[in-house]
Amino acid sequence: MKYIIIFVFQFCLLYGEIDFDKINSIFNDANKLYEEGDYFEANNLYKNIVSSNIISKDLYYNLGLSYAKIGSNGYAILWYERALNISPFDKEIKNNIDLFNPNSFSNPFENKSTLIIIFYLTLFLFILFFTILIILFIKKRKIYYLIIISILFILPAIISYNIINSNYLIVVERSNLYKGESERADIISIINEGEKFRILKEYSNWYYVKNSSFSKGWINKSFVEKI
Repeated sequence: MKYIIIFVFQFCLLYGEIDFDKINSIFNDANKLYEEGDYFEANNLYKNIVSSNIISKDLYYNLGLSYAKIGSNGYAILWYERALNISPFDKEIKNNIDLFNPNSFSNPFENKSTLIIIFYLTLFLFILFFTILIILFIKKRKIYYLIIISILFILPAIISYNIINSNYLIVVERSNLYKGESERADIISIINEGEKFRILKEYSNWYYVKNSSFSKGWINKSFVEKI
């Protein structure tokens, strides 16, 4: 459990001033309820803070813990994953996700930490070469190779960023993956609570998705949440 709430961003311009003292007080009350075993009330208080548009790794992590205690594993994993988005190298968060899915970090291209390293590294190299490109352009030097290199670095940065920000997660205990956008369609497979996948397209109340085993099919929107 996290005991100090760290605020990452404050939507002052859109939502007005936020009373951080009050938020911290509610957070401490929620932690106390959690330690006393009143997980439902703790969960409600954490959700009240989230509804105030607070973005915090500690808040998301503790909300995930409370969901796990009340048996809502899908939402527990969802909030652990959201906390991991903010702090992708936090071992405690990774360990809790691993409790639900031991293979969650086995694929390097499903490993969020790896993807974030790739994103920042390639973005840095792109900025570096693009800066050199501008300098050489001003000096009227040949820049064809630098243009090609810059493009080669920006492409993996874009791809890794899109992957990081395209993950969805099943929050219900179990759901079917269908061949068509209807429950009357043939079932391809069963997707378990907490499983991640990517949206390929959408139609009405359905998403066409690809899961970690590369199976593709349709799933009802009401069963999923964006990480």
